[in-house]
Amino acid sequence: MKNKTFPVKIGLEVHGYLNTKEKLFCKCCSTFEKGETPNSKICPICTGQPGSKPMHPNKQAIKRLIQISLILGCKINHDKNLIWQRKHYNWADLPKGYQNTISGAYSVPVSEKGKYNGADITECHLEEDPAQWNPETGGVNYNRSGIALVEIVTEPDFSNSEQVAEWLKNLVHSLSYIRALRKNAGIKVDVNVSTYGERVEMKNLNSIEKIKKAIEYEIERQVENHEKGIVQKRETLAFDDKSGKTIKMREKESAQDYRFIPDPDLPIIKLNEKEIEKIKKEIPETPNDKLEKLLKKYKLDKKNADILSKNIELVVFFEELSKHVDAVKYISWISIELLRVLNYNKKTLEDEDVDVKPEHLAGLIELVDKNKITVLKAKQIMNSFIPKSFSVKEAEDIGKIQDSEIDSFCRKVISENKKAVEDFKSGNKNSLNFLIGEVMKVSNRRADFKTAKECILRVIK
Repeated sequence: MKNKTFPVKIGLEVHGYLNTKEKLFCKCCSTFEKGETPNSKICPICTGQPGSKPMHPNKQAIKRLIQISLILGCKINHDKNLIWQRKHYNWADLPKGYQNTISGAYSVPVSEKGKYNGADITECHLEEDPAQWNPETGGVNYNRSGIALVEIVTEPDFSNSEQVAEWLKNLVHSLSYIRALRKNAGIKVDVNVSTYGERVEMKNLNSIEKIKKAIEYEIERQVENHEKGIVQKRETLAFDDKSGKTIKMREKESAQDYRFIPDPDLPIIKLNEKEIEKIKKEIPETPNDKLEKLLKKYKLDKKNADILSKNIELVVFFEELSKHVDAVKYISWISIELLRVLNYNKKTLEDEDVDVKPEHLAGLIELVDKNKITVLKAKQIMNSFIPKSFSVKEAEDIGKIQDSEIDSFCRKVISENKKAVEDFKSGNKNSLNFLIGEVMKVSNRRADFKTAKECILRVIK
C-alpha cells in the first residue's frame, strides 16, 4: 500500500467550543466538566420544550467567531444579511428536531475564502451544539445542548493523515492565543476522504490520534474496494476506536435532505465594520510571530522561546517582566520556577483565580541578585505566589541570616545527627547533603548554602 500512488483528497469540518460564559440562545452556563451531573445546566430553551423561544444570539459568541475568521484570513461578510437556518435531521441528541446554524441553503456564511497554513478555508460559521446521547443506555444529557460552536470548513487540500494532524495542532495552538476556544474542551472534526469514488464523511472524531487512524484506515479501505471493482458512494461513517475500522451510519445527506429553512424566531445578523476593525486591533500576535519576536528582539535561546511561545500568557508575562529586570538573564524563574509552582497547584496563568504579577517576581529576583535572600528562600516564597502574588518588600523574616547564626544552626544540627556525621566521616558524601538540608530547614532556608557547607565541614573536623 505505501509504495502505491493513488489520488487522495481530504477536507475537514472542524467544530470548536467557543469561549463564552453562556449558551448561544439562553442564559444557561456553557462550561462543562468531566464527571459533572447530567442535565444540571439546562432550561426550557436548550432542551427544546414546546412553546419555548430562543433569546437573541450570544454577542460574545459572534465576537469570538470574528476573531477566528481574522486569524484564518477570511473575508467577513459585514455587508450582507446573515440568516439563521433550521437544519433538520432526526437524531436522538437533537431536542428540537433541528439545529440552528448560519450555513446551508439560502444562507451567507459569517466569513469565507480564507487561507491558513497552506489550506484554503471555504467558510466559517456559527451553530449550536446538540445534546449527548448515550446509545448504550438511551439517556440524553442536555448540558451541552445549545453551546456555541464554530465550524471551520476547509477545501480538500490534504493528502495524508500527517498533514491533517500537523495542521490541526497548529490551528488549535493559534486559536488558544486569542482565547477564542474553550480551554481543554477539545475539538470535534468531521473528515471527508475520497480516493477513486465519491467522498465519505467520518463524523465526530475528537482526538488527533483518532483522526489519523481513521484517515489511514479509510484510505486503505477505499483503495482495496476500488481494486475489487466496488464503486464508492457518498456515505456517512463512524470510526470505531476499538476495532480501528469505520462503520457505516447512513447514506450521506444532501442539502435538500436537511430541509434548510430560515428560522422565524431569530433575527437577521448584520455585522458592524467598525466593530470588526476594533476586534482586529485587539487580536494578539500569532504563535509564530511571538516565537520570532522572542528569538530576534529579546535574543532568547530557542529552547526557552519554544516553552514560552506555547502559551500566550507566559509570553505576555515575560514581556512585562522585561520592563523590570533582564528577563532573558533570569528566564529560569519563568520557564522552570513559575511553571513548577503552577503545575504543582494544577493552575495556569489564564485561570481566573490566579493573579501572579510580573513586578512581584521582579522584586524577588532583585533581592536574590543583591544577595539579600537565598535562592532557596526565593523559591519557597514563590510557592506562596499562587493564587495571588505579593510584594516581597512587605514580607518579614526573609533576609539572609548572619554567619554567626549559621554557625549556631550548624552546631545544633551536628549534635542532633551524630550518625549522619559518622557516616560522612566514613565516606558517605550524601550525609553531608543531609546535614546541609537540615541547616536549611532550621534556618527557614535563610542560611546561605555555601556558607552552611563550609561551616559544617569546619565544625566536623
